[in-house]
Amino acid sequence: MPQADRNRPTHKLTRRTYSLTSRRGPTWPMLLLGTIAAACAAAALAAAGFALVTSRDISKKADALCAPPMSEREIREQLSKARIALDHEVATRLVMEQQASESLAEIHRMRTDLTFLKRQRDKSN
Repeated sequence: MPQADRNRPTHKLTRRTYSLTSRRGPTWPMLLLGTIAAACAAAALAAAGFALVTSRDISKKADALCAPPMSEREIREQLSKARIALDHEVATRLVMEQQASESLAEIHRMRTDLTFLKRQRDKSN
């Protein structure tokens, strides 16, 4: 732009710089708005801190409510031990029944042999 055109009134109207702050310095309304904004920010931080503490307390209470009590844990442990003992007893009973059936078969064979031997003895006498 030539030097002569820079001072033309139409160029002076359009050549403005826009800024968010005023060039004259802080005024009372601006200071008041800044103070209100700072107070709101501090209140928001305080509310967030209070909500965090409250949520932690509520979370601890919920954990205490949801967790099974110690007596229930002990009952569960006793139940699992009883189940293991029952399984062991069932296995022992099966083994004993098998041994009993084998013993019964052996007794039956021995009786058969005994009767055969008695008959043999009676025939020889």
